[in-house]
Amino acid sequence: MSEDNEKNKEISSGATNDAGSHDYFVNSTYKKNLQTMLLEKECLEKSRRFGISRRHFLTTSFGAVAATSIFGQIAAFSSKAEAMDGFVSPSEDLYMSVAETTRFTRLDQSTAEDWAIIENAVRAQSVGVVDTIKNMINACRGYHLGFGPDQFTHVTQTATRARRDNASDEMILVCLVHDLGKVISNLAHADIIAGMVRPYVSDGSFYLLRHHMEYQWKHYGLYVMRPTNGRARYVGQPWHANAVRFSDEYDQKAFDPYYRTDPIESFLPLVEQFFGTAQPRKNLTHQLCIG
Repeated sequence: MSEDNEKNKEISSGATNDAGSHDYFVNSTYKKNLQTMLLEKECLEKSRRFGISRRHFLTTSFGAVAATSIFGQIAAFSSKAEAMDGFVSPSEDLYMSVAETTRFTRLDQSTAEDWAIIENAVRAQSVGVVDTIKNMINACRGYHLGFGPDQFTHVTQTATRARRDNASDEMILVCLVHDLGKVISNLAHADIIAGMVRPYVSDGSFYLLRHHMEYQWKHYGLYVMRPTNGRARYVGQPWHANAVRFSDEYDQKAFDPYYRTDPIESFLPLVEQFFGTAQPRKNLTHQLCIG
C-alpha cells in the first residue's frame, strides 16, 4: 500500500498526522470520497425538505450551494464519523435564495418582476454571508503556503493578539479575516478580502485590508524585491496608524506555533455580528458602478 493510501486508511479511522493537522486532505482520494459522502447526505435531506428530486438538487444551484459549503468545511474533519456529525448545513434562507430564478437571456429584456425575484434572492443570500466567511476560515486549515503554521492558525493568532491588546471589535474581525482571500488567490488576496467585507466595515478597515501587504513589506520586502517603505505613501491617511498597529503588532508576529491562540469559537460571534445582517452598513452598488 502506498504511503498516501496508508494515510487515507488511517484518517478514515479518525487518525491525524504527526503535526496534528489534516494537510493530506488537500489532494487525497479520501477527501474526494468524503466530499461525495457529505453531498449525498445533504442531497437526501434537502430533496425531502424542499420536495425536489435528487437530480434536480444535484444539477441546479442547490447542489452548488451544498458543494461550496462542503468544500469550506472539509479540512476541519479528521474522520468520516466526525464529518457526518459535524458538518453544518447551509442555512435554509441561502437555499431558498436560489429556488426561484428569472428566464431572460439579455438584461435589456428583463422586467420589473424579474428584478423583484433577483432582489429577494440577494436579500436572502446576504444572510448566508456568515456561512461563507466561516467556510473560508475553515478552508484555511492545513493550508500552509510554505509558512510554518497553517493559515487558520495565522488568522486566529492574529485576532488573538489584537484581542489581548484591547483592540476594537472591528480590528479583531479585520485580523481574523485579513488573509481569507488566499483561499481563492494568494496573489490577489488583499483585494479579494477587502472587496468582500467593504459593505460591512468602516472605510478605514477597507483600506487597511486592501493595502496591508504594502505595510508588511517593511518586514520582508528586501527578500522578495518589494519596497520596504511601501507604507510611506499612506502617512497622513486617517487609517494609517491602525494599519501600522495591525501590521507590526498583530499580523507579522502571528506565526508562532507555541503561542496560546484563542479557539475559533470565541471569534464566531464577531463574524455573526458584522456579517449576519440583511442590511449591511452601506450599499456600495451605486458608488462602485460610477467609479
